[in-house]
Amino acid sequence: MKRIKIRSVSLWSMIVAVAVGLLFFIVSSVGNSEFQVLETATEQCSLCEKAAKDLQDGSNYLTEQVRLYTMTGQRKYMDAYFEEAAVNGRRESALEALRENFDGTNAFHALQTALKYSQSLMNTEYYAMRLVAEAEGERLAECPPEVQNTQLTDADQSLSAAEKLALAQQLVSDDAYQKSRTAIIDQVTACMDSLIQQTKNQLNRATDIFGDMYGKLEIGIVILMLMMLVTRLVVHKLMIAPLLKCNECIRKGATFPVVGAAEVQMLAETYNQVYLENEEAQMLLRHKAEHDALTDLLNRASFDKLLKLHEDGDSHFALILVDVDSFKSVNDIYGHAEGDKVLKKVASLLLTMFRSIDYVCRIGGDEFAIIMVKMTSDLNYTIPGKIDAVNAALAKSEAGLPMVTVSAGAAFSDRAEPVGSIFEDADAALYQRKEHGKAGCAIFGT
Repeated sequence: MKRIKIRSVSLWSMIVAVAVGLLFFIVSSVGNSEFQVLETATEQCSLCEKAAKDLQDGSNYLTEQVRLYTMTGQRKYMDAYFEEAAVNGRRESALEALRENFDGTNAFHALQTALKYSQSLMNTEYYAMRLVAEAEGERLAECPPEVQNTQLTDADQSLSAAEKLALAQQLVSDDAYQKSRTAIIDQVTACMDSLIQQTKNQLNRATDIFGDMYGKLEIGIVILMLMMLVTRLVVHKLMIAPLLKCNECIRKGATFPVVGAAEVQMLAETYNQVYLENEEAQMLLRHKAEHDALTDLLNRASFDKLLKLHEDGDSHFALILVDVDSFKSVNDIYGHAEGDKVLKKVASLLLTMFRSIDYVCRIGGDEFAIIMVKMTSDLNYTIPGKIDAVNAALAKSEAGLPMVTVSAGAAFSDRAEPVGSIFEDADAALYQRKEHGKAGCAIFGT
């Protein structure tokens, strides 16, 4: 089965993520561009609406002031009229505000026509104000130039002051005047209708683009979610689950299962190889640490641990201390090499004579100890027989090997009257045997 590399999974995930990210970026850029277009259109719509309102308000204000002047004859209304027309100029300013962005459009043309109608209507208003000025006895030299330059017909000039006032009021309120006013309103309305239609078109276009953009974004989000889910499952199967198994194996002290991504499998194989090599090394080191290098019996450190363990335990046992008789003379006469052979021979015989469940240890130069497990003092007769068997085997020495004997002392954990520790009592029994002829075994307390 082909191994899947987590690097490959990561690479493809990154490629898909980058592709979806680019899609998001492109869609976002298009959306931002369209939003700016829509925002500009909205601002222009607001500007056009304000301009139309300003033109309408300016025209209405002029009509209001001229009518007030014809009705009251108060000069302040004529002054207010010409201040609006010449100074404030809301109508002209409104049209200029639209020229930059709307010149040539239907909305601008309609507003331009409305201004022309309003300006044309001003001639009628100038005429009405001239009539009022003469009827009220205003000094024409103090009137605005537009009023001064307006000439009354001979028929109107011959009218009385009251008739001139009545005619002036009629001129700014009759059907012809109202018709012109209505034409101005119609053009402003046409401007607004054109603007509304233009805005609707832009809104519809933006809505279509935004709908398409959101659809693509939704697809991208679904792809990302699926990719995240698939990546999560793949990573869990190839990485997390195998690593959890490896962690469990570490706690159990076992080798790793070779599963998951190629990198994890390689890690497991490397770990297993190191683990096995280390285990072999540990076993060797542990064996060296626990066993005597010459005889391969358990050493003194192991003996001390085992003795304490059995002393603290509940099961009865026997401790036998064995010593090679006159071993110093063997070394002196035959040399240490021969002495080592004797020790190895004694160790081999002790292993043979005692049970496999018993612990045979070398605790000193020529000193040995045996811990017989599950032994009680009523079985003490078995031990001297084993020591005698060892001595009998040593008597049949191999060619060239010095003949030696061993002495032993034994003590039981259930002995009736202990004097000291079990080791001390077994050592006392050994000393007793050494004092009474050697080559045998003494049992403490018998």
